Amino acid sequence: MNVKFSAPKENLLYGINAVQKAISAKNTVPILSGIYLKAQGGRLTFAATDLEISIECTVPALIISEGDIVLPGRYFAELTRRLPEGEVIFEYQPDSVSMKITYENAESSIKGWKGEEFPTISQINGDKSIAIIPSEFKNLVKQTTFCANKDDVRPVFTGALLEVENNQLKMVSTDSYRLSFKAGAIQNPDSCSFQKVVPVKALEELSRILKDDDEDLLHITYNQNQMSFSNSEIHFNTRLIDSNYPDYRRVIPSEHQTLIKFKKRSLQNTIDRATLFSSEKDGTNVIKIKIEDENINITSQSDYGKIDENLPIYQDGENLSIAFNAKYLTDAFKTMDYEDLQATFCGSLGAAVFTGLNDDSYLYLILPLRS
Repeated sequence: MNVKFSAPKENLLYGINAVQKAISAKNTVPILSGIYLKAQGGRLTFAATDLEISIECTVPALIISEGDIVLPGRYFAELTRRLPEGEVIFEYQPDSVSMKITYENAESSIKGWKGEEFPTISQINGDKSIAIIPSEFKNLVKQTTFCANKDDVRPVFTGALLEVENNQLKMVSTDSYRLSFKAGAIQNPDSCSFQKVVPVKALEELSRILKDDDEDLLHITYNQNQMSFSNSEIHFNTRLIDSNYPDYRRVIPSEHQTLIKFKKRSLQNTIDRATLFSSEKDGTNVIKIKIEDENINITSQSDYGKIDENLPIYQDGENLSIAFNAKYLTDAFKTMDYEDLQATFCGSLGAAVFTGLNDDSYLYLILPLRS
């Protein structure tokens, strides 16, 4: 085998950046700290896996001689970032199992492993799949996964529910104190229906890789243990969480006592300021809200100062006094794409629900604090 190929630095970095988060941080299997490279058919494929997630990315390259090799991920990535712009030539050195790397009038080399020693990344052959626009998928992730508890000892709360029904992909996450729901249209109606729990870390990493302006549909396939996301450049596998997700519909109130409508930015800015002086109670930042006579009053107080602000709102229903963890409100406002919002309340101890005005594709539920 005498692998030889060349590619622009920008193509190399795109492939490296796409797969590097799948590189294993544990050194129990040294080759899992590497990036697999396969040169074939005018394309250069990058791959990495920690045996929980696997990522493949394919970029255009000039393939002079086909073959594969595994290079240590950290050193390959750092060397490539420090190379000058332009074309980079790779040539396999069989005696040392290394790659000679030529750029401008210089060269370097990196030792690696034989490509045949890298674990095979299995392809998921599910009977059914769905397709979604990448920007739509990224929006689902942005507006939901922040609610998950990535360090929870209960695996189900480190994941998000992906549910397909009524020609929509619905994504839900919760840490049992707050819950976020977002639905998006799929591009192949009547394809299938399912409920699967996917690790949030995998969804967020996939979202990072996908291009904002990518028009190449993202295809989602699954089997009992894994889910695959792929388009013409990316192939992303992740293990599923083998747990039943809580029935999120049961915790969403069907009735309310108070409804308000407001501009997101105005309330967001007020809460941001109130957070500065929110008092800590059991590790949470408490702010108090009073809704009365079409006015919302936001107050917070600590040893360093206090905030007391009022905003005009539309109000329907009873007056209300309620307290929240300020972080849970600011986290949600940062991800909401709506300027016009409404919120419903079930008394001072019941769940509050925030939605876009006249839009049932998004919902954020938060439990109040006992003030």
